[in-house]
Amino acid sequence: MRFRLRWYAVSTARVLLRRWQALVLLCGILGSANMSLFSNVDSLATPLLALLSPAHGAAWRFAYLIALQAIAVMWALMQREQIGGGAFMAYARSLPFTERYRRRVDTIVLVLADSPLLVPLVCALLVVGPGRGQAANFLLMLVVGLLALAAQLGALDRRRLAWIAVAAGDLLLAVAVNTGFQAGACLLVGCAACALLALRLARAGRRWQAAFARAGAPFAALLLATGRRLHPAILVSAGVLLRQRRSEVTGKAMGAACIAAAALALMQVFGHDRRALGVAVIAQVLMALSISGLYRGLQMAHADAARYFAALPLRPGWWRSFDIAVVVTLALPFLAIPAVALLVHRVGSPVNMIAGAASSVALLCVLRVPQLFNERHSVVLSSIVAGTWGALTIALIYQEDYLAAL
Repeated sequence: MRFRLRWYAVSTARVLLRRWQALVLLCGILGSANMSLFSNVDSLATPLLALLSPAHGAAWRFAYLIALQAIAVMWALMQREQIGGGAFMAYARSLPFTERYRRRVDTIVLVLADSPLLVPLVCALLVVGPGRGQAANFLLMLVVGLLALAAQLGALDRRRLAWIAVAAGDLLLAVAVNTGFQAGACLLVGCAACALLALRLARAGRRWQAAFARAGAPFAALLLATGRRLHPAILVSAGVLLRQRRSEVTGKAMGAACIAAAALALMQVFGHDRRALGVAVIAQVLMALSISGLYRGLQMAHADAARYFAALPLRPGWWRSFDIAVVVTLALPFLAIPAVALLVHRVGSPVNMIAGAASSVALLCVLRVPQLFNERHSVVLSSIVAGTWGALTIALIYQEDYLAAL
């Protein structure tokens, strides 16, 4: 167990530092907006406390639980090799360790990997503590955390049957929240989640795997036909993201979609007035800042293949423009969502909206430099660049419209 913990700490030290830097920046922003300590704790617990709102139905809570667990699964899959223990585990599996011991070590390492994600859960437990007369809600928060952990282990082990069990627990919780059966349902689902953490369900059989392959065959053929018309260097960059960094790309896409959804909801709260211009710029800056993290994975892949490409008649750094093109192409659908919302509701002039979207695309290109300049402090540097860029965009492009809103 000490080897696994040491391996994870060494292999992800800089990654964890960047993530904790992002979390500290978020806490600083919330701390400046909320003066009291309880307000800050309540703000950090908002993603989980939304499950307790009586305004939402069972269908919404079920979809929300699935979304939360999908985010947790993407977080774990981005660190699959580091959490798994590396190449040494191929030898360690031949040693006489019991299955229960291996499972316990896997869970401990996974909890360490989830340390930034545990902050909202801990804050939610503090807000709905059993001493406040909310024992049923306290149990609900605990069970949601256990289900997310079970879903992560199922994804790391590639055991799809575990996902079905987690989804069944989500459905039961979604129906029981804010009813008299909430405490009983939480206890039942919690015991089942602990069983999932202690046992390994069988993997899906070959028949199921073949059915999944047949279902995805038309989409794979379409991608192959499209890929033949693209530049080979584009295919190299896209292949790195879609094959080696698939989980990270999915996580970035989900994060950008959440930012876009939050921006649309805030625009609706403002009644799509002039304040929506600032919301659109901030959302586009945040999406560009999130997706720019893909540059690091691309750079690492090119560094690993540098000896092979050095033997080819290629100019130094030939991949830079193609990496930027692939990342911008991935980000364009999400960056366009706030701009389209402004166009639909006729907020501001079309020229300003096009200029704002172009500014966010340019920011995504510029963010490659701080992301790769200093790996240890890339989050801080990128945040400073993105914040300055967003403020200048509002000042230069939306100056008249934004001042009119104020």
